Amino acid sequence: MIGYTLLLLSGLLAIAQAQTLNDTSGALASSAQEPGLWRQARRRSVLADSCVTNSGTTGTCLTRFKCMRQSGTVNGYCGTYGVCCETNLQVGASTRQKRTIIKNPGVLASDLNTYTIEAFSSNVQQLRIDFEQFVMQQPTDTDGVLECQDYFEAGGFKLCGVNDGQHLYLPFNAAAGVDQVTLTFVVTSRGTAPVWRLIVTQLEGPPASSRRRSSTSAGLATSTNSLQDLRDIFAAHHADYELLAPPGCQQYYTDLSGTIRSFNFQTSVISNYMPDLSYNICIKSATTASMIEYSFSKFSMSVQSDSGEGYDEFCHATVHTTGRQEDYLMIPQSILAKNMAYQPTYYCGTNDNLLVYASPPYMMHFSSDDLTLNRDVETGFSMTYRQRNSLL
Repeated sequence: MIGYTLLLLSGLLAIAQAQTLNDTSGALASSAQEPGLWRQARRRSVLADSCVTNSGTTGTCLTRFKCMRQSGTVNGYCGTYGVCCETNLQVGASTRQKRTIIKNPGVLASDLNTYTIEAFSSNVQQLRIDFEQFVMQQPTDTDGVLECQDYFEAGGFKLCGVNDGQHLYLPFNAAAGVDQVTLTFVVTSRGTAPVWRLIVTQLEGPPASSRRRSSTSAGLATSTNSLQDLRDIFAAHHADYELLAPPGCQQYYTDLSGTIRSFNFQTSVISNYMPDLSYNICIKSATTASMIEYSFSKFSMSVQSDSGEGYDEFCHATVHTTGRQEDYLMIPQSILAKNMAYQPTYYCGTNDNLLVYASPPYMMHFSSDDLTLNRDVETGFSMTYRQRNSLL
């Protein structure tokens, strides 16, 4: 009798498992009707999918079939069976792809060129824009105010000039209702042929624990045709932990060493940073390092006094004064290498061999006012950083 009961229970369990597997398989098969969906969502991260095209630019490593389904162009090979795919988004179009490429059209049909990025999944938290190429007209000076006649705008940021190699993080919290971001290029002058090539990546974080539990249990226990549920289920397998920036960071560097430049900084000619900029530059802290070294090859920002170098009160007043020059780079918990007894927080003026040490967390804040009084001085900075264990 006991043996018969166990046999009956085993049979019922097998039937339940078969029904669950059948429902799940049906849901997955339904999602496979659209390109680059749940199977793409299971990828480890966008870093593993990067490749270099035959043209030397960045592409996405996909199967040939998936590249064609995404209206991409094969431009090289990667991995064992993959192709290096360029998935270019056309002007005026929108995309839900996790990673896409935006480059200028051969012929500009309009002064206004927009691209819409829609959330890949409800777990999207940030949008990273890598400016692989960015050349637009330099800002023009009108009564001491620099203005971009041709410009790129997104998330409150307005940029022009030359910004090759720069990047930008924008908040893109799909769970909070921000389900799309518009990137805009305005080209009215037509005096300088603009060139842009952007790598736009949607970065996903782990889903909320409650949502993950409910989505997993509901998605695997019952039949579902919801593509969004499937993306949430597999989100834990491909969350972009290594690329997600701390909240409030508009630029984020993850290597132990590297180069950082202000926007529109050029070494060969005099160029100016944008007025009315305010953004944070963050660097990922390594557990093996206890400090960071900032070595500036060029540093030039406006200063309140006539002295070449400026620190603290010469850069940022405690009480705001109308018309006061307040362009500065803030480096918290920093030490001036040439005089380690001096520990300023705000840096301005001209100092081409500036060397600064700082303690974690590693971040800088760039701020520029709405005026440009001396274009020869307000050019920005170029520096290298490296994380260290000690000063020796």
